[in-house]
This record gives sequence, C-alpha cells and structure tokens, in this order.
Amino acid sequence: MKKILFLVMALLPLVFNSCSEDDIISENEEIAEEEVEIKDLPEMDNVSLDYHPSDQVIELPRDVESEGVTVSLKYDSYWITQLELNGSTISFKALENTESETGHRFDTIFINNRGINIGSICVSQARKPISPTRLVWAVSSAIYRNKALGDLSMSGQEMTKAIYDLEKTTNGKDSYKNYPAFAYCIEMNHDPENNMEWHLPSLHEMGKYANGQSYEGTPFDKHNYWWSASENSLNGNAFSLYAGSTASRGAESKGKDWWVMAFRNGKMNE
Repeated sequence: MKKILFLVMALLPLVFNSCSEDDIISENEEIAEEEVEIKDLPEMDNVSLDYHPSDQVIELPRDVESEGVTVSLKYDSYWITQLELNGSTISFKALENTESETGHRFDTIFINNRGINIGSICVSQARKPISPTRLVWAVSSAIYRNKALGDLSMSGQEMTKAIYDLEKTTNGKDSYKNYPAFAYCIEMNHDPENNMEWHLPSLHEMGKYANGQSYEGTPFDKHNYWWSASENSLNGNAFSLYAGSTASRGAESKGKDWWVMAFRNGKMNE
C-alpha cells in the first residue's frame, strides 16, 4: 500500500505539469490569434477590358498570400478563368466577349482573410465596339430628334454624357434609350455615371482617326456610313467613306439608321 501511495504522489506533479503545459500552449495560441491583425487593402481601381481575350495581372499593395488570404469570384463567371493569387499579384484570363445583346459583363474579385473581406476589384468587359446592325441617332419621340442638344465644340464623351443625363435634365421626359446610337456606346460602360470611357465619337475624333490613312483592313472599311456624336443644326453628322481612301461628312436626318463605332476615351479601340 505504501508503494502505491508513493507512486501516486510521484505521478501527481507530472499530471499537473502536463495539464499546466497544455493550458499554456492553448493560451499562447489564443493570444497569437488575437495578435494577428487583419488589415484592409486600400481601395483599388476597377479593371475595364475590351472584348478581346487577354491575360491580366493586378498588383496589390502588399503580399497578402503570406497572410493566408484567398481570392474568389462573386458570381463565378465562366469568362474569368485561372484566377490565382501569388504573393502580391492576382492573375486571371478573360475570354473573348462575343455577346451583343448586353453592353458589358462583369464580376467582382473578392479578397478574403479568414472569412473577412479585405478588398474587392470589379472586372468588366465591354462588347465589340462596332454595332451588329444600323441604328438611328434618335427615335421619333426623342426631345432632340428635331433640335440640337450640343454643338461641334463638344467631345464625344461630353455629348454622350449629355445624352445619358437627359433623364435628370428633362425630369424624366426623355432618356438615353431614345438615342440608340448613343445607347449602344453608353451600355458598354460599367459605371457611366462616373466613368463614360466608351462613347459615340465626335466628328472631329472620327476624322482624326481616319484621315491620312488607308481604310483597307480597318473598321471603317466595313461600312460606308457611320454616326458621329456631333450635330449640324437639326441634323446629326454622319461620317461617310468613298473610293476606299477618302472620307467625307454630311448632315443626315437623326431618323436615318447608320452604323455605330464606339470610341474609348477619344480613340478607336479596335
């Protein structure tokens, strides 16, 4: 009996020490977890793509992979593939946008740290810049079908923005949807309210792109009449081609239907 008591008394310190060490380890782990600070990333620019397939790399402000961060898509869009995080870079492939019914498509890359969203990046991709059908400048019910809204000094972006703002400036009596040539371009933008990068080009912008070059093999070579955002009194200004290398322009009724070529920030984006 004395031997048994002696063994029990000898083992008790080991048991208490073992429990004590486990408690310390557990407490240290909890403290370590509490000390890990989850930091948000600064607001990042959206990614705006044209319809072409492309490989994209986004540089982040710091190495977040080492923090245990993961990336995912909000809508799991099929056209964004091979999404990967490597240190401070996010990479992915964008497939060609062959859709024509909608102006653009988009998804959001979420950057997560232990279930907490520390940043996000919107990725949008516009449709092809050339309309698949001819469109009118303005429908018959449009307020500016038979009168001028702007003047020749306005850029394509300025005129397109003025058309987009009609619902506000006319108290809902008019809408950009009554101006199909403009609507085709406006709807290519993910955020036209704040960033009208895609727009119907002005006559000057079209001329600057076209003059001094052969049209063979260029988008202009596809059709002979294109709408511009510019107006000539009551009419719209169309850009026309003839002889394969010479451009002209003319005032056309806004009810006529011509082709539309969207520009991006004042330039043709083929």
